[in-house]
Amino acid sequence: MYGINLSACRRTTTGCISGWLLLILFSLSAIPAHAQPVDTTAPYIEIEELSNVRADRTQVFTVQVEEDTQLQEVTLYYRRNGELPYTAASMEEIGNTGYYSVSIPTDYQDLRTIEYYIKASDTSGNRTVSGFAFDPYRRTLTETANPSQPTSTPTLAVDTTQPAPSETRPLLQRRWVQITLGVLAVGAIASFASDSGDETRIVPLTFTLE
Repeated sequence: MYGINLSACRRTTTGCISGWLLLILFSLSAIPAHAQPVDTTAPYIEIEELSNVRADRTQVFTVQVEEDTQLQEVTLYYRRNGELPYTAASMEEIGNTGYYSVSIPTDYQDLRTIEYYIKASDTSGNRTVSGFAFDPYRRTLTETANPSQPTSTPTLAVDTTQPAPSETRPLLQRRWVQITLGVLAVGAIASFASDSGDETRIVPLTFTLE
């Protein structure tokens, strides 16, 4: 595309040097201004391994991932001890903090160890794996109570020092007072009848006992 006058190079050294400089300048101008260097740096994963936690209905996994360009995805691969395949779970970023987290369903009665590893990849195709399928991280679980089991209902204490219900009634409503008043009333009526000399009659009296 660009040529150098070789005859000028033969005649003068200065002309030859000038020709080469022009060729270099034209070559540099042909490179697009928007060209960027290729990203060859893989993401960096920092994980805080929790080796012993309480069993629950879910388990949360959180890692920090650093990337110099643009991160594409962060994935958790997990399984229970004794299982063969791993299950993939996509991890979501917590705000713009660089921390990625995911919750997986578990059973509080299942105390099998959780084996897992994490993979992060960027848009350039670089990827990093923390842990391996053949040598994963391990999270052991300890027994816990049923999270959905309600707590025991408190019982109400009975105060035995309170007086009996009959002792708290008014005086005129107590049975023994009513009986006594009834007997006195019969005696008074009988005495009045004998003093008057009239024919004695038996007057029925009705007492209501509550």
